[in-house]
Amino acid sequence: MLSTLLYIGPGLGIGTILLVLIILLIVILSFGLILWIPIKNFFRWLFSSKSNK
Repeated sequence: MLSTLLYIGPGLGIGTILLVLIILLIVILSFGLILWIPIKNFFRWLFSSKSNK
């Protein structure tokens, strides 16, 4: 009887996989945003300094 209570089914497995993928995507996009802002400011500074000369 105990082994029948341990069955989680395919729905919980798919939900767990999707949850892990969503969390990983959020972490990767957060790091990308953290890196994008300084890069954007650098290019803005680079192109504005060329136009001022």
